[in-house]
Amino acid sequence: MEKQRKIRNNKFCSGFLVNIIIGIVFLSLSSPCFAQRLTYSIIKELKVQTVNENNFSSTDCAFELKIPYVKSDVVQAQIPDLPSGVNFVSLRRSEYSDVESGTKIELWLNFSESGRYNLRVLRVLINNRLYYIPFEPVVISDNPRNMLPQLVVDFDNGVELVQQHRGKQQNKAVFTTYTGNSLKFTVSLQYAVQIISYNWSVPKNALFSELERYDITKGTLRSSEFSEEKIPVATFEWEPLVTGNLYLPELRIIATSYNGTRVELTLPDSYINVLKGEVNSHKNAGYDNIFAYAFTKTIKNSVKSQRTVVTPKECETIAQLRSHERINLPFGSVYKQRKNAEKMAGIEESSNEPTWYALWFYLGGLVLCIILLIIFIVTKKLRGILIFVSLSILLGVASVIQITRLTESYAVFIGGNISSVPEKSVEAVISIESGKRVKIVQKAGPWVYVEYGSTGGWVTNDNIYEISNGMR
Repeated sequence: MEKQRKIRNNKFCSGFLVNIIIGIVFLSLSSPCFAQRLTYSIIKELKVQTVNENNFSSTDCAFELKIPYVKSDVVQAQIPDLPSGVNFVSLRRSEYSDVESGTKIELWLNFSESGRYNLRVLRVLINNRLYYIPFEPVVISDNPRNMLPQLVVDFDNGVELVQQHRGKQQNKAVFTTYTGNSLKFTVSLQYAVQIISYNWSVPKNALFSELERYDITKGTLRSSEFSEEKIPVATFEWEPLVTGNLYLPELRIIATSYNGTRVELTLPDSYINVLKGEVNSHKNAGYDNIFAYAFTKTIKNSVKSQRTVVTPKECETIAQLRSHERINLPFGSVYKQRKNAEKMAGIEESSNEPTWYALWFYLGGLVLCIILLIIFIVTKKLRGILIFVSLSILLGVASVIQITRLTESYAVFIGGNISSVPEKSVEAVISIESGKRVKIVQKAGPWVYVEYGSTGGWVTNDNIYEISNGMR
């Protein structure tokens, strides 16, 4: 019996020892700290990396180094040797655990200026053994709080112009184009959070129009988080009409920077070299070959030759009828005579003239509404007050619009070319058909600057018959 008991005890001890050994082996295989260890090949792959994607001057920039499979109590880091303009801020050591566990070294540096930096190595002691861990190159951008907004102009031909916020702009030719060739470009904004004011004006020596206006022009406040992306403001089409060096059209934007400063921006002080269009106009018209261009050009000319030419006498008659129309009843007999005269001359579409009778009607109604409004205010009738306040506003606005139209100067153009400057020796920029009603913008001696739609230029006063506004 004693012998059997000893045998059972020996078997129990042997099984217990086997279980302990199996458990230790299992823990060794399952634990990453025991399963893997830090090797020299792993250390060679280590680099000190920046934490943030964007780093700026005069701010604390964070760097980190992760050393796997070692505990923080056997790791030490020394402050690196830093170049001029880079200052040490802080250093911290801690343990981490994600895919693997190990020690993380965090380092904060401050860069006084923007630029690309190649920092020297970080000296790290691991188990009392010294290693040199290199830094990844770091790009430091200007601090957003010190950056002012700037405009960027991107032409469809790939040319980009930047209105720098520092230094004097270069006055130079950007590229060469030809008269009659439409240039499309997009104006964008950088380093800004909001547009306060946005406006542009039509140049007198070119056709200029806004094709699209983007959301930022509505004055919406953008995110305060810094971004270097270009925010589109508007897309334009610009067609030079004269040869020579033409500066970019006038555009003014008042924008707010990241630090709250308001800056007024204009297009870059650059010009386009414009040559006569006949030399190369077919290359810029978007046709695949010169034969297609020639065919299309012939069609255009044939259509133009079919237009009816209004004689100077007919233009004078139409101008006189328009002058009488202003001092007669709207849509009365004079209006019908003028429409018939234009129809006989081949003018199918034309704008109507404002009349003084309409203005007197608006002003009379305005006076009557004000009188009734006073009565309702005295009698304290709220509904009547609201009705006649609304009517007074509407009639007041209509009166202002009518006065503005009556005080503007217009004329009937006998047809022909217009020039970019008031000189006979200057080449014509474009032609306007005869019988068209044009707006008189400016007078200079025998010269008159007229506008028709988006087109404008100088003509002599013997080429127009002015429409009297009825005030004389």
